[in-house]
Amino acid sequence: MKINFLTFSPNENSGSYRIWVRDLSRTLNEIKCDSKIFTSVKELILEKDVDVIILCKSAFESADEIKKHLPEATIGAINIPCNFFNNSIDFVIVGSPEEYISMSYYDNVFIYPLIERKFESIKIKKHEEKDTLDFCFHGHYPHLFKFEPFLKEAIEFFDKNIKKVKIKVITGNKEFKWKAGRPNVDIKMFSYDENFVDIVQSCDIGLVPNVIDIRLFSKDIQKITSVDFGLYDTDYFLRMKNKTNAGRAYVFYQLGIPVIHDISPSSFELMSKTDYTICAHDHLSYIREFKKISDHNLRNEIAESNKKMFEKHYNPHIHANKLLQKIQKLREE
Repeated sequence: MKINFLTFSPNENSGSYRIWVRDLSRTLNEIKCDSKIFTSVKELILEKDVDVIILCKSAFESADEIKKHLPEATIGAINIPCNFFNNSIDFVIVGSPEEYISMSYYDNVFIYPLIERKFESIKIKKHEEKDTLDFCFHGHYPHLFKFEPFLKEAIEFFDKNIKKVKIKVITGNKEFKWKAGRPNVDIKMFSYDENFVDIVQSCDIGLVPNVIDIRLFSKDIQKITSVDFGLYDTDYFLRMKNKTNAGRAYVFYQLGIPVIHDISPSSFELMSKTDYTICAHDHLSYIREFKKISDHNLRNEIAESNKKMFEKHYNPHIHANKLLQKIQKLREE
């Protein structure tokens, strides 16, 4: 099978390009599936013998034009808006259960995890006893708001009452003026093009907040209770993006940094494969997890176990083969 990719924005700093186009194309070639990356429709359609064309986030609106020139090709799309539908798109690639559910306009939705291949050969961190507990966040800067209120409160409590805390933030805009959700502790901001691995591995714990407690915006929602509808004042009150995924946590697993997961579905999909339950939502549950994995010996145990699990369950060749099988089955129908 021959699979070509189309992108109009081959940006190495974009996860959807780096992982789902550059790395996936490389992986397909390694498992003996011919794959190339194109940056223009004109060049792409010159290859008449292509079986499958996968459109990157920047190119999904070209589906009709490509189908017109290559009517026999199966067309896939990556990371498209959940409210966009086009009959020329035969399948969609997503990275998580949340994304899978959101793509309900399409019959064929295939999960391919956001696995970073550039960390495959890096040794995991060796944790040691320290005077501080260092947290790491990496990702798009608007996620920093999701420290509000519980993660912020827990970090400040731990810093004041148990052990001093430092936070290292790696994001696409390190000049971002973080205000909402920012804990009053020692914080340093970094960009992705700095020494990413060294910065991450200088930390002890990875933080991947995905959900927001909607009581921040709707103060009275907790008062809505009904035994008939199974609504109680102790329920969780959550809001998350439909594109929520565990990709940021994957990186911590690969580099040997234990993660405190939030309660988004993809967090549990990843954590359920480990030997540990390390997750939190309110400030008390975060404090409990901080205390538990402040022990450097336990962090080493978790890091080694998680790395082995990740290599077993998130091997890119295995997932690429599964993706190929799904595409082949679709083409045979």
